[in-house]
Amino acid sequence: MQRNEEIEEWAARLLDADLNGMVVWYPGGGSTRIEKPKALCVVELFNHQTHHRGQVHAMLTAAGAEPEPTDLSMLA
Repeated sequence: MQRNEEIEEWAARLLDADLNGMVVWYPGGGSTRIEKPKALCVVELFNHQTHHRGQVHAMLTAAGAEPEPTDLSMLA
């Protein structure tokens, strides 16, 4: 299964209650505790995807390719 399909299936199953609460983790050396709202982490997941898709679009354009439209209105 492609990664996008996995994310779409996961997002389709989300309930409002799933976005309540906090996510807590200790990155790297584990000395600093990080706590963020679950809803913010989900927004960041999709925002991060958008960032990387933009990078790929820029690289393809720089290489002389003509990528398909990426505007949401063109994808529907």
